[in-house]
Amino acid sequence: MYKNKLNIFLLTLILGITISLQIRSFNKEYEYVPLRVIYDYKKQIDKEKTELKKLKEVINDYTAKINEYEDAKIRDGDITKVLKKELNEVKKISGFTDVEGPGIIIIMNDGSRKLYEGENPNVLIVHNIDVLNIINDLKNAGAEAISINNQRLLFNSEIDCSGYTLKINKQEFAQPFIIKAIGNPKQLEAAVKAPGTYGNLLKEIGLFFEVNTSISIKIPKYSEELTFKYLQIKEGE
Repeated sequence: MYKNKLNIFLLTLILGITISLQIRSFNKEYEYVPLRVIYDYKKQIDKEKTELKKLKEVINDYTAKINEYEDAKIRDGDITKVLKKELNEVKKISGFTDVEGPGIIIIMNDGSRKLYEGENPNVLIVHNIDVLNIINDLKNAGAEAISINNQRLLFNSEIDCSGYTLKINKQEFAQPFIIKAIGNPKQLEAAVKAPGTYGNLLKEIGLFFEVNTSISIKIPKYSEELTFKYLQIKEGE
């Protein structure tokens, strides 16, 4: 009888120890993870997925180009026509050729209303920061080509104040400032005309700000010489 009780006690003790060890193992395996950590992991995973998607797109683009070169060589014996086509596309994107397409035309000018008592006259003058903000809004809205007074804007274009004039691409222009942008007309118009936009704010202040859509806008090529001081082509490794 005593032996049976001892066996039961030992079995119970062993069972208790085993359950305790399993619970400890369970707690170590499933520790609490803060939501911020989970969010950071998710953000990192999403970033990696985006990068992977971009790499796949690049691979697909290069594969398509290789196939196009091979087809051109088989069909015409050389790839001159394909290369010329690519050169024209590069010129179009970089701003070194005249372009045409749908978009909007913006006319900006100083305000003509009377000043309020004690109001700063500069409030009713178009400054370079006003033009720059409009240009940025157009870019964010998907503008594919932009010009100011027929000066094509590139990455290096400067817009500086010079009294009542603006210096654009090292040339001075008086008012009115006419901005042309090629892209989706509705999206571009909403980016500068909708309530809460910078363009709408300028109009409320009292500056002349007119926006018109067009199915055909012509923007000339970049007219200045483009030089690079530091940029160099990376040699193949």
